[in-house]
Amino acid sequence: MKRMLTVVTLALALAIAAFGQSAITGKWLGSTRNGTPVVLELSANGSSLTGTVTRDSQPSPITEGKVSKNSLTFKATLGGEEEALTGEIDGDQLKVWLDRQGRETAIVFKRAKD
Repeated sequence: MKRMLTVVTLALALAIAAFGQSAITGKWLGSTRNGTPVVLELSANGSSLTGTVTRDSQPSPITEGKVSKNSLTFKATLGGEEEALTGEIDGDQLKVWLDRQGRETAIVFKRAKD
């Protein structure tokens, strides 16, 4: 019985981790308040996050990316400056903001349709 409980617990933990990764992985489309399109291409592997941020047709690789449950953090060079960003996923919506500006300036991204 103890072994069965251990196996079930492990399987549940793996399923939760896989769901969190697949929920963030993919292409996300949004725009700034002034209408500039922004594209996020994200790939989660465990607690690691990689990908690119494209703004004004200028791609920037994500660095120091981390995923934890429904939140993510990463850095990217935007407008010639390295920026720290934070985000939260809620279904097919992802809110991301520049840490220096706060949550009230979040860009809302929608998952791109295949």
